[in-house]
Amino acid sequence: MIRLAIGDIRTDGGTQPRAAINPQTVTDYMNDMAAGAEFPPVDVFYDGSSYWLADGFHRIRAAEKAGRTEIVCEVHQGTCQDAQWFSFGVNKGNGLRRTNGDKQRAVKSALQHSSATGLSDGQIAEHVGVSDQMVRVHRRRLEATPNG
Repeated sequence: MIRLAIGDIRTDGGTQPRAAINPQTVTDYMNDMAAGAEFPPVDVFYDGSSYWLADGFHRIRAAEKAGRTEIVCEVHQGTCQDAQWFSFGVNKGNGLRRTNGDKQRAVKSALQHSSATGLSDGQIAEHVGVSDQMVRVHRRRLEATPNG
């Protein structure tokens, strides 16, 4: 783990698996940080030139609001695409509970990702943390859509 400048962490690579940032969670995290609470490191992928945030969007926003300029990171070697794939599987059992919209967004993104090529509905479901039925429904919808 290392400390990185928040400004050096890219959040514009399609790695946000949630439908939206929850402002109340950001405020709660910011208050907890200000009170001295320690949070798990955020996950970033380093491709040799950029650090791509894969998990920790709420923590990054809270740290910024708390006036912090650095954050502790778990750095993985990989590309933006690796960070995207990783992001589809985060928050299955910890962090802010995912909404149905968050789950649907993750499933749709995973199905269209190159890492899903050749994977079964069950394998994608396991990675994303949803039912294989949900993956099957969204796969059928994508296949029925022109250019999908």
